[in-house]
Amino acid sequence: MSGSPVGGLDPVAAGYAACELATRRAAANFGLGIRLLPADRRRALSAVYWFSHLADDAVDGDAPPALRPAALAAIRATLDAALDGSPADARWAALVHAVRHYAIPPSLLHALLDGVARDLDPEPFPDWPALQEYCWGVASVVGLVSLRIFGGAGQPAEHAAERLGIALQLTNILRDIREDGERGRWYLPLDETSRFGVDPARVQRGEAGPGFEPLFRFQVERARAFYDEGAGLYSRLPVSTRACPAALAGVYRGLLERMAADPRRVLSERVSIGAPAKVARALGAAARALTA
Repeated sequence: MSGSPVGGLDPVAAGYAACELATRRAAANFGLGIRLLPADRRRALSAVYWFSHLADDAVDGDAPPALRPAALAAIRATLDAALDGSPADARWAALVHAVRHYAIPPSLLHALLDGVARDLDPEPFPDWPALQEYCWGVASVVGLVSLRIFGGAGQPAEHAAERLGIALQLTNILRDIREDGERGRWYLPLDETSRFGVDPARVQRGEAGPGFEPLFRFQVERARAFYDEGAGLYSRLPVSTRACPAALAGVYRGLLERMAADPRRVLSERVSIGAPAKVARALGAAARALTA
């Protein structure tokens, strides 16, 4: 890639600007927390978000299913080329800059691609360990990458970041039961689904059945426990970066609690939190994290 300026900016700066723009447009919840970071770390995390969204869109976007494996393989090849010094465009240059500046192991970016590849040919998860492994691959790895940008280090911080990632992904899974069902997907563990007497096909048709709410609330309790463990991350970060993950977790935990109040809502609508409540939860969680 040429080192000449792009739009008045050098390639890395132009890439960061493009990634920040993409983040503001595509990630309302994530974008709210990321604004609380110092500018240099905010730009780096935007580049990571852009990359993770690119990977996710390759397997869950509008492309025909038959073309998705090749799209994901192309992203992997483009990543390798960028890391070897030949970024395809300014956004890739920004991502590589973030990787180098914050000592992010490239293996984590490849682990994310491995995780989202699971959705190319999704099979139900037999049990919680299998689902937890999936959550690690698509969410905890993002937490471990973000940890470097936040300025955290050490096994306790990594453990907390992994747990927070699982909590966020499990919240997403519960929120998206209806949308996933429309695509023939069922993410909740089959052994637990059976134990509560839930028929996935019935739920995918929008019919809860008697066991749905107990199964849903069982998963809510699991997610709450992971949020509690993940909260140990904040005190292991510099004060200047604590607010970002805390705000994000605060918003998503609010979403979890809204779903827990009426689990059947997820079968008829995409449950969300209004903007004023979202901002209040984010800022409240951020303020608490500053004194952790």
